[in-house]
Amino acid sequence: MLATVVDTAELGKTVLAALVAGVGVTASFSLMIFGISRFAEMRRDDRRASATLFATVAVIALLVTVGGIVAGMIVMLSG
Repeated sequence: MLATVVDTAELGKTVLAALVAGVGVTASFSLMIFGISRFAEMRRDDRRASATLFATVAVIALLVTVGGIVAGMIVMLSG
């Protein structure tokens, strides 16, 4: 009787998607912080090529983080 009330396959997909999204956004935010801190360090040491690389990493991670948050909001508000 309980199996007909709760669709376990859909529930499992939802839990998996939430886990992947949560870990993904957290990892990209952490990568953004890493890129910013290393950028500042490389810039202070006048290592321009490395500073540019870490700034690029930080910007890409920022875009991924914001994209994940926006995608999550779209999914929540479209239902």
